[in-house]
Amino acid sequence: MRPMKVEEKQMTRKTLQVVLVAAGVVLLSAASRPALTADTVETWDVGATDVEFYLGFDGVGLEKYEKTVYGDILLGYGLVERFSAYLGTTLQGNEYLSDGSAGLYLGIFGTPVDTNHFDFDLFLDISAAGEGFEEFALSPALELNLDVDPEMGSWGMYLRIPFSVFGRRVDSPDHEEPAGFDASFLLESTIGTYYTIAEIHQILLEFNMGFHPDPDDDERTMDVGGIALGYNVVIVDALELVNQVYFDIPQGDETPAWGFMMGIIATVPSTATK
Repeated sequence: MRPMKVEEKQMTRKTLQVVLVAAGVVLLSAASRPALTADTVETWDVGATDVEFYLGFDGVGLEKYEKTVYGDILLGYGLVERFSAYLGTTLQGNEYLSDGSAGLYLGIFGTPVDTNHFDFDLFLDISAAGEGFEEFALSPALELNLDVDPEMGSWGMYLRIPFSVFGRRVDSPDHEEPAGFDASFLLESTIGTYYTIAEIHQILLEFNMGFHPDPDDDERTMDVGGIALGYNVVIVDALELVNQVYFDIPQGDETPAWGFMMGIIATVPSTATK
């Protein structure tokens, strides 16, 4: 979430959900990343270092071997005022802790418009996954935030729109010629709302969906996504605990499924501003 002030120190950060549409671990045609938290986005203070660690389980209710266990760690840094960068990795496997895979991502983001009641954020995320990191994605995104009170003091809403461009392998019809490649894109949207219960407690609710104009055989043109409920609490100054439960809305003959995640976020301010 965007920061709440604790002892007059601001913990600004970014949560990992720039190119995501489903809960838990999402395997796009281009990259695999976790939709980690129902949350908003904000840059870190200049010189601040941010470390985020998440563990989750996705696919509860699905068949054997279709469930996913994942972990993610991110390192972020506040470069200049209202402009930050991050680097992270995701590891995942099935419910038997096998069939593992890894992904890497990095990006920059900034807030060109930052007021007490309205924020406008821009992102550029690059990710790679799969064998030999052959799944590669470039994902610009934007986020709009409306806050009733400054510093998320009571209630607000946000809209996030990632646009992921990625390449994919294309086999010839007769499978005799070498496989080629083409590019496609995925347009996503997440609308969410938050309510600050007390100074250090916050609940969030999100709904997401995605549009893929040129889906593969096992994909849909329109994916209604699901609903996420989050609860975030500041444990001590510069340390936050985040929790999320997600329900994947079934389409067609899909089986209803849900997942959960827990994470911890530590933001260390710059020694120059302590």
